[in-house]
Amino acid sequence: MRTLSALLLAVPALLVGQAAPLDGGRLDPAWFGSAAVFTPSTALGLQWVKPGLDLKGRTLHVRDWQPAIWLLGKRATHDEHLLMRMAPSLVPGLAKGLAKGLKGALPVSHTAGDLFLLGRVVDATGGSGDEQFATQPCTLTFDLKLVDADSGELLAAFHHTLEAANADYMALRHTRWSEDLGRLLSQSVGARPAAPPKAAAPAPVHPAEPPFDLEGALRRIEGLKRDGLLSEAECEALRRKATARGKPS
Repeated sequence: MRTLSALLLAVPALLVGQAAPLDGGRLDPAWFGSAAVFTPSTALGLQWVKPGLDLKGRTLHVRDWQPAIWLLGKRATHDEHLLMRMAPSLVPGLAKGLAKGLKGALPVSHTAGDLFLLGRVVDATGGSGDEQFATQPCTLTFDLKLVDADSGELLAAFHHTLEAANADYMALRHTRWSEDLGRLLSQSVGARPAAPPKAAAPAPVHPAEPPFDLEGALRRIEGLKRDGLLSEAECEALRRKATARGKPS
């Protein structure tokens, strides 16, 4: 049986908005937004990272996952049982793996941060239903997206299916996958360059930062609230931040 990684490497980049169902219907582009253009990755499945992403000085807030969406429809009882067993370990395993992969390059928090990491399960299969004599692997398919907490801008997107013999091994696979994700994100947290010597030529002038898109930020904040990812209080706080940032200096 071909592995998932081999299958992913055999297909071209998956473009958001294409007519054919993505990953057999398990990938819903609308949850990520039009910015995400997925490409296959050996370690992480399908991924998109904003070009030039710079996470220096940021803090990663790993939020509770949304309820499972079951994009292919409800599964058999043992499939739902797998998800029930996995659910308590999803966020802790994600945070643990991220911290290990990041190696201190980016703080990881369960309670606060200016980066939101949002997740949800979109499909699961519980194998043969008998963990002692399982002949079919369990699978867990999930989405993750990294968004700016102030503006709601999408910064990175991931979609992957894990396979394991049972729920215990699945939890280990999930944590290891999260460690690989941490390594990827650490590449966007480069070391601050040393100041040039006095005799050195002046540093090149970088183009000015584009004006803050207040209207777009407010739309994205409303979208996060509509998806149930922000409370009314959180939404109102982000609206105030975005409005203050959008005022002319």
